[in-house]
Amino acid sequence: MSSSNGNDGMRAAVEGQHEHTVDSKGRVSLPSEFRTELDLDEGSELIVTRHLNERCLLIYWPEAWEELKSQIENAPPKLGSALRRVVCGAARRARLDRLGRIQVPQTFRRYAELDGKCFLMGQGGVIECWSMGLWDATHGPEAYTDFDLSEFNL
Repeated sequence: MSSSNGNDGMRAAVEGQHEHTVDSKGRVSLPSEFRTELDLDEGSELIVTRHLNERCLLIYWPEAWEELKSQIENAPPKLGSALRRVVCGAARRARLDRLGRIQVPQTFRRYAELDGKCFLMGQGGVIECWSMGLWDATHGPEAYTDFDLSEFNL
């Protein structure tokens, strides 16, 4: 697997929001756009873990995971300890199947309330996996009414 995807050695990054489904066996398909950008195919390894303070899952490809661990090593002691314990300590490795799916462990599905429809969102060096219900409850338009967006073309 090569995460530069022909971008002259530039770090791979994904963006965009895709609606998917967690099936009855706990599998979720990674968007083909992400698999192409990250040069993932059957057997490619990904790292799945939980977010420190949001009820979503984080999916890393190996290079992005190593970069995160490097950042954690340089974090202030209290934050670094929390990130090592919760994010790194909970991490599980998963391999893509021939249909581009990964198995999400039951503990993670329970934590993120994943049952049925979900969003997979590219956030640069990580993919977030959100329950649609939790996303709407925590990140709907009303969650951001205090932000002044006048400087942005939104």
